[in-house]
Amino acid sequence: MLRPVVLFGLAALVVLPASGQSKIGRWSEQSNDAWWALNVSPETWAEEKRSIHQRLLAIHKRLGTAQSLSNPHFTGWMNHLKWLSLFPHNWEQHPFFKEGSAQSAYTKLAMAEALRDAFLGSLSPYDDHPRALEILCRIYRAHPAAAADFPALAVAISLVFDQPFPAGWPHHFVDHTAVPRTDENPEDRFAFYVRSQKGNGLFYDLRRLSVADLKFVVDTPISLAELKFVQGVRLRDVKQLHALFSMIRYDLPRLEKREYVWPHGRYELASIAQHGGLCVDQAYYTAHAAKAKGVPNIVFLGQGNSGEHAWLGYLENYGLWKFDLAKFRNEDYPVGQAFDPQTWRRLTDSECSFLNRHSARAPGLVRARHALTWAELNPTAEFRLDALREARKSAPQYLWAWELEADHLATTKAGVAASTRFWNDWIHAFRSQKDLRFRGEKRLLGLLDEAGQTSEYNRLLGTIITANKSQRFDLVVSVAAEKVFVHIENKRWDDAHRTFRSAMQKLASKAGGHLFYQLVQPYAQSCLEEGKTTYAQEAMQRARKAFKAQAGSILDKDLKELEALVKAKAG
Repeated sequence: MLRPVVLFGLAALVVLPASGQSKIGRWSEQSNDAWWALNVSPETWAEEKRSIHQRLLAIHKRLGTAQSLSNPHFTGWMNHLKWLSLFPHNWEQHPFFKEGSAQSAYTKLAMAEALRDAFLGSLSPYDDHPRALEILCRIYRAHPAAAADFPALAVAISLVFDQPFPAGWPHHFVDHTAVPRTDENPEDRFAFYVRSQKGNGLFYDLRRLSVADLKFVVDTPISLAELKFVQGVRLRDVKQLHALFSMIRYDLPRLEKREYVWPHGRYELASIAQHGGLCVDQAYYTAHAAKAKGVPNIVFLGQGNSGEHAWLGYLENYGLWKFDLAKFRNEDYPVGQAFDPQTWRRLTDSECSFLNRHSARAPGLVRARHALTWAELNPTAEFRLDALREARKSAPQYLWAWELEADHLATTKAGVAASTRFWNDWIHAFRSQKDLRFRGEKRLLGLLDEAGQTSEYNRLLGTIITANKSQRFDLVVSVAAEKVFVHIENKRWDDAHRTFRSAMQKLASKAGGHLFYQLVQPYAQSCLEEGKTTYAQEAMQRARKAFKAQAGSILDKDLKELEALVKAKAG
């Protein structure tokens, strides 16, 4: 049984144990080192983990969430507990951590402040935490000195390779079986970049880049031999990436034959250089040449006036991202779609802009991460919601905190009133970030519809359309399309037809890929499948007037193909 004893001078923090176990008191790197010197076996770590957790809970009960998270000694021991919680409980059967050398790497990392803190500070709620730890330990065991010299690189690799790359990587214009992935281990990938750095083969010093930047360097499963191949591409500096994109010959005959999927066998960089390709292939090649030279970059796919296009965002200089490499300015792309390689969730445009102003050491962000860690360590505690709210209060733009609170409300089946307050808070917090604000507005629309508040629903819908029509019309299209297809799903064809017609009248001035692929094409195809050919014909009449796609473009070809299909079905 714990017997808490307050020691003055430690802000009411210290709890002394009843037995000979270690106490929770001042936190410092010296006390951390001393703790690991006394606790040298996995059996002891498991016992101490339970003990430390109970003592932290006792302190939290006395001080409350806000005061506990404000105390550096509490958060120091809390992160110590988080590190202990990562070690597998079944370590004796674990293929890696059952080895003494692996346990030694784990212990040494616990005392390597820069590596440990970079790792704990970069973990997301969506990472595979145990697997990420294993990768970091493997890298450290194989290359201890280099890992200490390149901590952000080691952490970035551990967070990217903790989960499999998606089956559809890198894009839907190539059969995934044609993409040559390798099972080269993470420690070899780490060594490749260290060698490249020391051989002056990179445009940036990887030691000066953050984990957030470096995950966009290492995020590829292709072989190191392929990366070595494109390291040989002659580029003077980062600015020449623009020229490299267009050096890959655009395969116009392939476009004219409507061969959108890669037709040349294995999707290798040398093959793209030989055969040329569409814009997605140009982007894929350029992106890998950049990654091979240590340049963080992101491939985007977006819908413009003439259909889908691929372009790149890249680090133009230390601390400065640009998001328009090979982006056609006259195509009016509202946003591009890309993935965060750490979580394999879609990147929002807000998260991309965050790259230029993100500081992992910002006090508010550090406190928010501490709050999320405490919430994670106590998933069923009554104070979990307080910890989540403390996180978003400390860093109002910290998306993960908001998302975890939204999940908590859904899991605990919070009422309409509580959920409405939360989503209104979300909308206010992200009022200047259209994609995130829209996410909150869309959830609020669902709550208003569920509550039968028709007038408020229509008012909010009108606000969304007005606010987004000029720039983020993709969001408006998604709202309009959702309304149409809800009617179709419920066999309300007259309502679907009226809603479609209204949407086309409002959005015709912005007719492009989003309007065609999200609304016109699936609506017309649904009409044909249900025998509503008259509605399909009218849809195409409106589409002919609205769309001004560039002749020969993907959108132009798909529009003509759909028109021919409707004509054939109508007889």
